Amino acid sequence: MSRNKDRVPRIQSILVTLNNHVREMKIMNTKQKLNQSASTVMRQCMALQPHEQLLIVSNIETTEIAQALFSAGESIAPDTRWIVYPTGNINGEEPPSWVAEALKCADVVVAPTQKSISHTRARREACEKYKTRIATLPGITTDSFIRGLSADYDAIAKISERVYQALASHKIANITSSSGTRLTIELGNKPIQSIGQINTPGAFSNLPDGESELAPTNANGTLVVDCCGQLITEPTRITINDGNITDIEKTASGQRFETLIRSSEKQDGNANARFIAEFAIGTNPNAKLSGNLLEDEKVLGTCHIAFGDNTSYPGGINESVLHIDTIVKSPTIYLDDLLIMEEGRLLI
Repeated sequence: MSRNKDRVPRIQSILVTLNNHVREMKIMNTKQKLNQSASTVMRQCMALQPHEQLLIVSNIETTEIAQALFSAGESIAPDTRWIVYPTGNINGEEPPSWVAEALKCADVVVAPTQKSISHTRARREACEKYKTRIATLPGITTDSFIRGLSADYDAIAKISERVYQALASHKIANITSSSGTRLTIELGNKPIQSIGQINTPGAFSNLPDGESELAPTNANGTLVVDCCGQLITEPTRITINDGNITDIEKTASGQRFETLIRSSEKQDGNANARFIAEFAIGTNPNAKLSGNLLEDEKVLGTCHIAFGDNTSYPGGINESVLHIDTIVKSPTIYLDDLLIMEEGRLLI
């Protein structure tokens, strides 16, 4: 009997050791995948060269990913630098002036930040005037970073090209969904492709990538948002007239969304945050709906409609501190009379 009692502590000790070993293996595996994805960013997406100056821009919350990116970059370009600044309040808020200046001085910038600087004057000026090429990774998580950047970007480019050509050759998009979306969008402006190739002076995209998008000229109807990061977590109806939000359903999610819109209007001094900014179709087969908006908007089988700033897109003239994407799951999409997506299945 006493012998059996003696065995129990030993067995428990062995189990603890095994559990610790498994945990360590998982951590090592995650770190290895993180480093592989960081290498993909530098070598494949940014095409970083040894003579270039690389700048990593991050917040405290994204330190782990920033560290992996810094190490991957420094192994290629010795002049690699890393700055950390306090997290902003909303997506689209201008970074501090010293960060804006730093963006202009680098050849290449990779910015894993909590809040997006994609649609800011600082980012646009660095790209357009100083020809910095920039990748932003707003709200990035370790899982999304690993998953989204392990995709076959050659395959993403082919899918994106087909969607791009369809958008470029049609005038009207009609979008419906099982959750209640009935929305007509006037396409108007030239589309672009975001395929993870940020390798020319002044180029910009966010990562992980995979979408074809444009700045619409108008929209009317009902948009039922299935998700929008942690902001909208239940289907929420938004009414759009002449391109502007005129009503938001009074769900808990809807009230959070309304609060964000009103806060942005206050900062803008106008109602530009209510204007439709972007229509896009996700083209990344590896991305999955995870609650991380950066990844969610890239999921193949979804589309997204953004509100607020669209001056980063060809023909976009709506300026706002806000750019917020809203996701429609498994939509059916007609471009004029061409059915390109049926309940989330791409047909082109």
